[in-house]
Formats: sequence, C-alpha cells, structure tokens
Amino acid sequence: MTDVHGLVAGSVPAEQFDLLLEGTDIRGVKVSAALKLHLVNGLTPKEACEQTGADRSQFSLRLKSIRIVNDRVARLVKFYAIA
Repeated sequence: MTDVHGLVAGSVPAEQFDLLLEGTDIRGVKVSAALKLHLVNGLTPKEACEQTGADRSQFSLRLKSIRIVNDRVARLVKFYAIA
C-alpha cells in the first residue's frame, strides 16, 4: 500500500516512523507497535494486529492519521532550505 508521497509498507525507516508518530496523538502501545510492524517491517495489517493484539479498526484509523501527517510534511518541505 502506498500513498502519493511514497509511504510504502515495509520501506519506511524506523527514524521516519518515530518522527511521524510524534506528529500524531497516537499513544496506544499495541497500535503503535502494529503500525511499526506494518510500515517499517512490512507485515500486513492483519499480521501486525494479530502479532500485537491491536484492534484492526483502531489500526486503520491510526494509519490514516500517520498518512495525513506524512502528507503534511511532504507539502511543508518546500518551505525549508535543504543544505
């Protein structure tokens, strides 16, 4: 699964995931772990939720939150000089 700015399951660096997570109100340990397993390690949403015990509906809502933050960052980057 990918979005316009390339948030592809299994290819998100752990540091990027952590920074994106900081930009959300996600605090649940299980859903955070499931999101990391999905975005960083490439597990399917089903596998990630089963492994962590996270609720699938919460996972989906929180994944959308991370994608929104990722999109916002991608739109903001043009305002910052990259040296």
